[in-house]
This record gives sequence, C-alpha cells and structure tokens, in this order.
Amino acid sequence: MRFAPSTPGLAILVMTFAVGSMATASQPAARQVPADSGGPLVAGGASALHRGVYEVALKSDGEIHDPYLGSKLTVTFTRPDGSLVTVGGFYDGGRTFKARAYCDALGRWSWKSKSDQAGLDGKSGSFQVVASPLPGKLRHHPQDPRQFAFDDGRWFLHIGDTGYRYVAPTEPRWQAYFDQAVELGVTKIRVWFCQGRHDVRDLLTKDRRGLNLSYWQEIDRRLLYALGQAPHVQMQLIPYGEDGPELNRYGTGDPAAQLIAAYAQARLSALPNVQWTISNDMLMLSQGQQPSRNFHVPAAVIDRIGRDMAAREPWGTLLTNHQRRRSGYAFVDSPWSDIITLHDLDQVAGEVILKYRPKAERPVVLDEDRYEHWREPQNPRYFFRRLMWASLLSGGHATYGGLRTYEPYDGKQQGIQGYQDARRAGTLKGGADDFVHIHRFFADAELTLVGMNPNDAMGGNDGHAVKVIAGEQAIIAYLQNADSRTPETANVAETQATCRLSLPPGDWQIRWYDPRTGRWHQNPGAGQIGGGDPRDFKSPFVGDAVLLLQLP
Repeated sequence: MRFAPSTPGLAILVMTFAVGSMATASQPAARQVPADSGGPLVAGGASALHRGVYEVALKSDGEIHDPYLGSKLTVTFTRPDGSLVTVGGFYDGGRTFKARAYCDALGRWSWKSKSDQAGLDGKSGSFQVVASPLPGKLRHHPQDPRQFAFDDGRWFLHIGDTGYRYVAPTEPRWQAYFDQAVELGVTKIRVWFCQGRHDVRDLLTKDRRGLNLSYWQEIDRRLLYALGQAPHVQMQLIPYGEDGPELNRYGTGDPAAQLIAAYAQARLSALPNVQWTISNDMLMLSQGQQPSRNFHVPAAVIDRIGRDMAAREPWGTLLTNHQRRRSGYAFVDSPWSDIITLHDLDQVAGEVILKYRPKAERPVVLDEDRYEHWREPQNPRYFFRRLMWASLLSGGHATYGGLRTYEPYDGKQQGIQGYQDARRAGTLKGGADDFVHIHRFFADAELTLVGMNPNDAMGGNDGHAVKVIAGEQAIIAYLQNADSRTPETANVAETQATCRLSLPPGDWQIRWYDPRTGRWHQNPGAGQIGGGDPRDFKSPFVGDAVLLLQLP
C-alpha cells in the first residue's frame, strides 16, 4: 500500500445503524447527513469534519482561455503535524478553480495556492478539522493486508454490486438504485464514466481541447449524493471504462486522454468514498502485440497509467485495473496496484481467489462473475448467496451483477434501477436477497475475517461442498449443499447439510446459521465438542448452512 495514515485504534467497534433493518459491527452509520450536495461532508468555511473533505474555491482575475490544458494551479495543504500534501486544482466553470483536501487529521490545517493565473496565485487560508463519526477512506487492513479497513480502524465487509452507468445522464433512476443498494447491504458499487457503451468521448469537448464540464459536475453531484447518504459505501470509479482506443491514445501521449485521469484525480480523489479502477474488461497485450479490437490494450499502457496515477495520488486512494474474463490479473507485482481484481465464471468454490491469494499481500476481489441478466444462473438467489460466502471464506471478496447496467436505461432489464423496484416488476429474481444476512452473521458473532485463513483441507478439500476459513479462536464452514456439481444450474438441496471437519484440539462451541433467513440455531445434542479428531456435523435445518465453531 502506498499510503498509510495513522490509524486511531484498531479494535472493531460494534455500532448500530440502518442497512435495511439490520445492525453490524463492520460498517458505519448510513444516512448520517442530508445528501445531494454532500452536506457538511464537503466544507469550505472555518471548519471541516474529520475524514470529510475541505474545498478551496478561487476565482481568477480575468477570463481563462484554456482552463484545462493551459492553466496550472496547485494547492499545498499543511496538516497539524506540519506534513505537507500538494494537490492539483481543477477548473469548475466561469472563473472558478477549486482544490480539495481529504481531512485525515484533527486540528488546525492551513493552505497556500500556486498558479500561473492572476487571482489564483499566492492565496492562503486555514481551517479547523473537528471530530466526526465518518469512517474515512478504505485501506488495506493494518493487521491483515488481504482484508480492508476504514481509516477509523473498522473492518470493511466487501459486498460489491455493478452500477456501471450510475453517473451517466441517461439514468433517471440513479437515486433509487443507490438507496436500495444500501438497503441490500451492498458496500461497494462499480461505476464507470462511459456514456456510450464502449467510449468516454462525452467526458471531452468535441475538439478534445477541454472537458464536457456539465458531465463532470453531474458525476460529482451523484458521488456526493452517495457520500451523504451512506459514507461507508465505496464507489469504485472506472474513468476509462471499456474504451480501448482512448487508453491507447493515452499511451501515445494524447493530451486529452491523459487529462481524463489527471482531472478525475484532482476533482474526486479527496472524496472518502472513492477508489480507482483504470479500465474495465480489457484484454492485456504483451510487448510487441498491436491492438486489433476495441478491448485490446498493451499491458504497458495500463502500467503507465497506473504509475502516473500513483505518482499523482495525494490521499492514497486505492488503485487497481480490471481485465477480460478468465485472463487473470497482469499487475500482481506492480507497486501502484493495491488490489488484485479478477473476472471469472462460476467461482462458487473460490478457486481463482485461492490461486491469486498467495501471490501478493493484497486483497483479492472477484469483481465479475455471472449476472442475473447476463450468462444468468438458473437459480440466482442460491448462486449469488454461495458465491459471496465462498469468496469470503476463500479469503477474498466478491461482486454481484443484476441488471444490464452497462446499457442505457430502458425501464426493463437495462440501466440503473432500484433493486427492489426490479424485484417487484419481476425483472430480478432475488439474487441479492440474502446479502443482509451476511452482515447479520458477522455482527451477531462479533467476528471479522481479519487474520483468518482459508482451510478447505479441514473439510475434505472439496470447495464445491464445504468452504472453510479458520483462525486461532474461530472456524467458519459454509456447507453449500448443492443438488448438482454444475454451478450454472445447481439449486440448494432441501435436505439437511452434512460435513466432516478435522478440528484442532480444544473445546469448540457450536452454532448454526441459516444464510437464507438470518436465523441462528443451536447444535442438535451437545453445544460443545472436543477437537483433535475428525467430527461429523449435520445441520438442524434444510438447505445450505453456515457452521460457526469458537473456543470459549
């Protein structure tokens, strides 16, 4: 990880807050402030919230003829401890330029500007950062770099969703989409800047000498809405989307192509709910190969963009890239890459996560598998429930896909729409219905996955049947109880799930959890067993089951 701020205490804080009707220890409170403008989370006066954003707004003395490529503005922020952070300013229309700070330290901050434009240069000010309950930016967990944590130390339970066109002006239902995603327990949303299916040209003016500012302002507005509604939900921004030609223009030094990433960082990197993915669904070409299709990009181009963004990044915002299905991840060893991001199919046993997990001490995220409306599984509720549990217990993280959010809104299967709205219309069949129960499990058990390691050998080395993750004091086993070995068509068997586990020595307390209902069940017979030998277990209810064993 490139940036490691001081973390005020690492104990997991048990907090009650609204995500539907559940409580969890892993996420901070949703809907803490009025939304749409970011409320007090983005401040520009005498004070700002800890782990919020401070914004400096300056006006030039005269008309700016080339505000994007011909004007320079930097603002240096001085933290209370004397450390300096210099950020790029961004043009926001008229004669106005702005710069933003992520307020990662309590106390008195100051700032000073430097510019080649009259009215922008040599300005200064100060502000006070005051305590707040905001969680802050997402980092690698300081005690386990394969897990995530907020800046306030709380563990982040990753449950992703694909809301690709969330910021596109074509999407009238974006607010309902976000609000209902929060109610589902979604904690990360994948968002690209494409308005067309495979291009980002609407980010730029037609002459490519500047930016389509109204589009960028709408992007900003929708991200601030999300921040105000639910500051714990991460918005994974994909500035180049699936635009291979624009990426390749970056590699040739095209100023407009390079402006996209630089402006995006200047404007958005200070937002605590933002992380970066350079591109989506690209096929990486090796040295000497030339692009022949829109989704072909030399790996060297992505690596250059990654290095440029990492060098510019002032606040340590997480950065990764996304590739074509089953093409792996080309940047495991790249210093700029904070996350191993994967795109695969039918990963209900977690094989690809287990393959990449030993390669680097970074989180491994399966960011695409099946969708309810693309390569759809026959039984989506079971498929996505087991995908999430299998990924988590493989020591990784996963993302759900529902509607075709990569296509413009049509009121049917395409575009950004509220999940529950689509459920009521019969367009979705409940693939994400059980995500709230994952939150409830960890909250009720007062557990996180920090320091736990996948251990399928404990359950017989058949990840399609039993997934196991173990720590020193707790073991979690997910009994999938599928009625077939084919993930695309499998459904949960309406029988009691069974497994055999080889337990370490100790007096293990036993509890069962129903991942379909969120209900806990006592173990039939004894509630505690000794370890040291293989033990047979049988769920007290039908269907798939989660078995929790803990030492007292």
